[in-house]
Amino acid sequence: MDPLNIREGAEVRSADDEKLGRVVGLEGNYVVVEKGFFFPTDYYIPTSAVSSANDETIVLSVGKDQALTSGWDRIGTTDALVEEKSWQAGTADATVTAGKTDPKTDDVLRVPVHEEELTATKRPVEQGQVRIEKDVVTEQRTLDVPVTDERITVTRRAVDREGVADTDAFTEGTIEVPVRGEEVDLQKRVRVAEEVEIGKEAVQRTETVSGTVRREEVHVEDETTGTGTVSGR
Repeated sequence: MDPLNIREGAEVRSADDEKLGRVVGLEGNYVVVEKGFFFPTDYYIPTSAVSSANDETIVLSVGKDQALTSGWDRIGTTDALVEEKSWQAGTADATVTAGKTDPKTDDVLRVPVHEEELTATKRPVEQGQVRIEKDVVTEQRTLDVPVTDERITVTRRAVDREGVADTDAFTEGTIEVPVRGEEVDLQKRVRVAEEVEIGKEAVQRTETVSGTVRREEVHVEDETTGTGTVSGR
């Protein structure tokens, strides 16, 4: 046993690096591993199944599944069975004890641990409206329009010439001379002086939201009276 350097309290790990338990004793060619989460009872692992060992850790030459199904829960398993290469061919799920093969199940308890996470969705909402109103405003404006009026001018000149005695001579009457002028009439016409364009554009912003989520925590209490320990990865 000394060449293997196996010490009590050393951690036992499988070839696939799974922790199986700790060494609690040595009995002949067997390493006694404490019962625990994987082992329902103490296991007696043949020293031929140990690939390496030091003061703190021993490593087996078989994986966790084969270690659980090799019938090492009692002394008497043939060491030669450990040397079989059936586990390399994919038959490591069979238990070989003294020439007898019995199927065993993987002694693993899986506890699902749930938690909640936050997700966000977006939905369009109406945030109000913009009202555009037009008012009619009356204001007084003045235009300067040039107009033309006719005026009568009277000019008297002294003349001395022979006159003609016709029917108009020495006849009373009235001569009317029309006088013309211009008056201003106002007209109004409608024209477009300005345009107001109303548009909408999408502006992106970041809004921070928060909420309460739940998650599960698992607490394991070992109430056994043995020397087993509760461990996990």
